[in-house]
Amino acid sequence: MRHYLAGSLPAAWLTADDAFNQHRHFRRLPQQLDVGYVVAVPKSQRIRALAGVRRIDELIDKAPGDAWQRLSRGDGAKGPRIHDRAAAKPPADLILDPAPPTHHRWMMARRSLSDPTELARSRNASMLRSTKTDQP
Repeated sequence: MRHYLAGSLPAAWLTADDAFNQHRHFRRLPQQLDVGYVVAVPKSQRIRALAGVRRIDELIDKAPGDAWQRLSRGDGAKGPRIHDRAAAKPPADLILDPAPPTHHRWMMARRSLSDPTELARSRNASMLRSTKTDQP
């Protein structure tokens, strides 16, 4: 990734599935290169914080009803792509959050309208000059 991003394939952000997230240095590299990211994570993904370690699915389950917003991603091959989405800043992580911070970090969930138990989860980071609405 360093070779491509530093060379002839410039990018402002990248996406990856949860297999990449399992590599412990994966999220640090895009941040070091000032590249935002959206990485899918399994429901068992652990989020470290000063108060301890929590699973991402536990944090999402505690999201209040008004945290969810219905959004369209436009039409796809099978018609409109409309889902409910929720986003929240995760608790501070002393390893990934340098002082001063260089990125906004987010946990996001996408919920199916036809089956609300069907969730997709991700961890995201964008450079401080971006906002959460800049994320895909």
